[in-house]
Amino acid sequence: MLNESVLAVPEFSGEPLSIPGRRGWNEADARIHTPLKAETGKSAAGRPGYIASEAKNAGVIPIFFATDDNYLPFLAVTLESLRENASREYLYRIYVLHSGVSPDYEEKIRRYSEEGFEVSFVDVTERLKGISSLLHMRDYYTCTTYFRIFIAGMFPQYDKALYLDCDTVVLGDVSALYNYELGDNLIGGAPCEGVNSFEVYKRYVREVDGLNPDMFFNAGVILMNLKAFREEGFYESFADLLKKYKFTVIQDEDYLNVLCQDRVLQLPRAWNKFPVSRDRLSREDLRIVHYGMTWKPWHYRDIPYKEYFWEYAEKTEFYPLIRGIFERFSLADMRRDMSCESGLQALARGEIARKDGYFKVYGKRYGNVRKG
Repeated sequence: MLNESVLAVPEFSGEPLSIPGRRGWNEADARIHTPLKAETGKSAAGRPGYIASEAKNAGVIPIFFATDDNYLPFLAVTLESLRENASREYLYRIYVLHSGVSPDYEEKIRRYSEEGFEVSFVDVTERLKGISSLLHMRDYYTCTTYFRIFIAGMFPQYDKALYLDCDTVVLGDVSALYNYELGDNLIGGAPCEGVNSFEVYKRYVREVDGLNPDMFFNAGVILMNLKAFREEGFYESFADLLKKYKFTVIQDEDYLNVLCQDRVLQLPRAWNKFPVSRDRLSREDLRIVHYGMTWKPWHYRDIPYKEYFWEYAEKTEFYPLIRGIFERFSLADMRRDMSCESGLQALARGEIARKDGYFKVYGKRYGNVRKG
């Protein structure tokens, strides 16, 4: 039973007001800690001659987002923070993947374009038609979480790219993230704190995906080896696996982790820090804060690292809209979030109990393959 008396909000100033608080939803898992900082990968940032000798698109950093109208206001916050903290030594090409957005919202986002920071919108409905005969995945074309999987096929001019979710704030120089050396790894990603904050999801990753939860990466911030994706037939493997098994809990992250297993450069959590766990990072140590799942500062007033979101939200044209979303968020909305969380955990438990679960049937058949 929800104790509404604990939801009363004291008077305070300096930030918008909202009714609910977010703490205490996962009391049963309160003892669970995320892993310590992941080992830092070897970065090429600052290495003499790197851009001139090794980059196919010299000095260009392609960054992809996937969104709909619901998240375009928050994309503005991400872009505001990304642009402010990025090195000026690169040309940033921002691609917003979508299947239909409001012209008014699109116009506001396009205003972030300036010298060295180009923003364009790409309707993936048309782009994906060229590979539809291979994938037979029409039902997924309008699901924005799956767009990132197709970046290598849609943008053959790039060998490497960054993908970021729209519910992030970038506090570090994103060029340093781009310049991590992937080697023969397919992807670079940080351990998923959303998974490691809940025992049920850790079991799910171990028993359904057949993976180590500490190595399960969150796909909201990833460095992608697009050249290897193309050369090693990633799409064929994905399409084959999709026909055989439908992951319903973590969905496209399940597919990416299974197919890329043991080919992942583990990035420091500072590049994908969720507002969970007791080990808070200072601003000096943070690089990207990811307000994943239901940990949204535009809904709840006690989200860790919320101050960074509001710092940049206030600088956007969408601030009045975002503040309005915050102030209108109600107890009914909070209950809806809690119901969604409970439902997802129940779904995970159901998948764990299946006798024909993915790993029980296919084991290590997919992924875990190094070229040569």
